[in-house]
Amino acid sequence: MGSNLLPAREVNKLSRNVTILVIILVILLIAGYLLWLRGRFQATTVTPTPTPVSEVATPTAVPTVASPSATATPSGTKKASPTPTRTSTSSAGRTTR
Repeated sequence: MGSNLLPAREVNKLSRNVTILVIILVILLIAGYLLWLRGRFQATTVTPTPTPVSEVATPTAVPTVASPSATATPSGTKKASPTPTRTSTSSAGRTTR
């Protein structure tokens, strides 16, 4: 019966094939690790959410026309002002309204 040992030529071929296979597997392992690391890094970084821009309406003067019924008061009575009238002193010392 013959021995189960392979000739030296076939051992070199097998060794070269195993080396190529190991190199390919290491490259795939490193690529997978880098992809996993990138996904983990992106998950931990906080993406700034844009703040909603609220538009502030600028007050504009709208001319109002007073209707005659809005200014009419019963005869002989004075309409009470919603805010009290402010009195101030003029430079002459007189109180004006």
